[in-house]
Amino acid sequence: PTYKGGRGISLFTRGPIPSDYIKAMAQEGRMGSVLYAVVLKTGSGLHFRPAERRDREALSAAEAELARLRPEWERNNIIPTERVPPGDQTKGPLNVGITAWADMFSPRQLLAMGVLVEELGRLRPEIIAAEGEEIGEAIVHLLALALDKFADFSSRLTTWHPTRGVVGHTFQRHDFSFKATHAEMAACVAGSGLAWAIENVAEAWQKLAKLPRANGARPVCITHGDAANLLHLDDGSVTAVVVDPPYADNVQYGELADFFYVWLKRTQGHRRPEWFSTYLYNREREEAVVNLARHRENGALSAAEARERAYAFYEQRMAEIFREAHRVLRDDGVLTVMFTHKQQSAWEAFFRSLIGSGFTVTAAWPVRTESPHSLHQARKNAAQSTVILAARKRLPGAGVGYFNAQMTDEIRQVARATAARLQGEGLNPVDQLVGTFGPAMEVFTRYDEVRTDTGEPVCVAEAIQVAADAVDEWRVERLASRGVKGVDPESRFALLCWDVLGAAEFRVNEAMLLGRAVGMDVASLVEAGLLARTGDKVRLLSARERRRDEPIRLAPGQLVPDGAGETKRRRGARRQVHPHDAVFHSAIDECHALALRHAEAGGGDAGIGAAASMARQRGWTAESR
Repeated sequence: PTYKGGRGISLFTRGPIPSDYIKAMAQEGRMGSVLYAVVLKTGSGLHFRPAERRDREALSAAEAELARLRPEWERNNIIPTERVPPGDQTKGPLNVGITAWADMFSPRQLLAMGVLVEELGRLRPEIIAAEGEEIGEAIVHLLALALDKFADFSSRLTTWHPTRGVVGHTFQRHDFSFKATHAEMAACVAGSGLAWAIENVAEAWQKLAKLPRANGARPVCITHGDAANLLHLDDGSVTAVVVDPPYADNVQYGELADFFYVWLKRTQGHRRPEWFSTYLYNREREEAVVNLARHRENGALSAAEARERAYAFYEQRMAEIFREAHRVLRDDGVLTVMFTHKQQSAWEAFFRSLIGSGFTVTAAWPVRTESPHSLHQARKNAAQSTVILAARKRLPGAGVGYFNAQMTDEIRQVARATAARLQGEGLNPVDQLVGTFGPAMEVFTRYDEVRTDTGEPVCVAEAIQVAADAVDEWRVERLASRGVKGVDPESRFALLCWDVLGAAEFRVNEAMLLGRAVGMDVASLVEAGLLARTGDKVRLLSARERRRDEPIRLAPGQLVPDGAGETKRRRGARRQVHPHDAVFHSAIDECHALALRHAEAGGGDAGIGAAASMARQRGWTAESR
C-alpha cells in the first residue's frame, strides 16, 4: 500500500510522507490521479486489465474537452461553481483541495455531468411538447433524480467493492471521507452508467406510485417547511405524527445534501424557485443537528465549548418540534419517533425534549434497519436497529413521580426483561442495551416531573443509567454464574467488551456506552491500561501489550500504596503489569499477569504448571475475583 491512515509511503525510498505535506500539496492543486486498471463486464464475468495508451488518451481528450467547454458552462450555470463551506463533514474535502462542488468530480466525470445537465435543459421543451405540462415536467423531474443517482456513483469519493465487483457510491459512510483510490463509472454503457441510474429511479418511482392506489386511498398534501412551525395545521387536527429526526451528530444531513442541491438547483430550480433560492441549502437555523462548526464563533470558542452550545441548540430545536407536534396532535393521537444512537448523551437530549413537550412514552420496538453492506455501520459493532418509540400526550395533572426504590426497581425489571426478549429475537448486544432505554422511559415519563424523596429534580440521565446498569448486571450474571459482586469496574468493563462487542477494536462511542455502565469514562480506562485510543477508535490491549519490563516489588513491612504500587507512575501514563508484581490493582490485571506467566513458561503443560503455581502463591481460588 502507498497510502494509509492519511499518510503516504514513497515509491522510491519506502519512507513515510506526512499527512500535512499531502494536504498542503493537495490544497495547492498538485494532487492528480492516475488510471491504473480498467474493469470490463463480459459474458464470463468481470475482466480486469491494466490501463493502455488508448485509455490514457481518452482521459486526456476528456480533459481537453472539459477545458474547452468549461468557460461557457460556468457562464450558463451548467456546473456547480459554488464554494464548499467549512463544516464538520466538509473539512475532509477542503483539506485535500476540494474547494468547489465541481471539484468533487474528476475531469471526465464532470464532463459527463455537464453534458447531461445541458442535454436535459435542451430536451425539456421537447418532452413537455410531446407529453403535456404535467406529465412532461414529471418526466424531467425523474430524469433530474437519475442525474443525482449517477453523480452519487460517479465522483472522486466513490470506491470499488472488490468482493462484490461493483462501484460503491459517494455516501457509503454518510460523510465526505477522502479516497486515495476511486472508481469511475462509464456513463455510456448498455445496462450500466446512466442507463442503470435511469432504470433504478424509474423502478423506485413505480413502487412509490403503487402505494396510494389501495382501496379507499385519498390524495395526500405534501408541503415543505419547518417542522417547528406548522401554521397551516389547526390545533388537535392530526391523528398521527411520524418523525425520523436527526440523530444528534451522527449524520450532517445539510452538509451532505449540498452535493445534490447544487445539481438539482440547475435541473429543477425552475419548478420550485423558492426551494432553490439560496446559494446552498439554508441550514443554519432550521437543521436540528449537533454541528460544532456552526458554534465555533469563527474559532473564538474551544471544541468543548462549541460542543456544549451545539448540543444545547439541538435539544432546543427538538423541543420546539415536539411542542408543535403536541399542538397539532389530537388528544387520542400518537407520535411515532424513530431514533438510533449509541451515545447515551444523545438519548438523554432526545428524551428531555420529548418529556418537556408533554409526551409520555407508551411503547418501544427496536427494528433492524441497517444494511450489512453499509460502511457507515460495518466493522463498528454499531447499533444495527432503529428504535421506534410510540408516545402519547401525557394526561393533564399527571403530577409528581418519586425516584424511589419502587420506581428504580420497576425500571430495572423492565430493562432486564427487554434485554432478554431482544436477545431472543436475534438483536445484537449493542441493540439489546440501546433497546432498553425506551421501555425505561415508559416508567419515567408517566409524570409531569420526577423528584427524589427529598424533592430534588431527577434528570433523564439517571433513569437511563439505572436501565444501563440493570442490563450490565444481567449480562454479567449470564457470564459468571457466581456474579461479579465486588469486582472492580475496569475488570467488568473488559468482560462486557468481549460479551457485548465481541471485538478488540471498536469505536469510542461504544466504549463510552459500556464505560458508563460501570461508571468509568474512556480517559480513565486508557489510564488504567485497558485501552489505547486513536482518533474515534479504541483498542483493548492484550496482556503482552500491557507487560512492564520490570516488576514492582515491596520492601519488607512496606504497605501497599494506592495505585497498585505504581507511586511513580506519571499522571496520564498507562498502567502496566508484570507477572512478578507484588500487588495488582484490578482483577483484569491479575488475569493478564496469569496469562503472561503461562505464555512466558512456554505454554502447554509447563505454562499450566507455572500458572497454577502462581495462583497457589497468590491465594487465587475458584471463589476469588
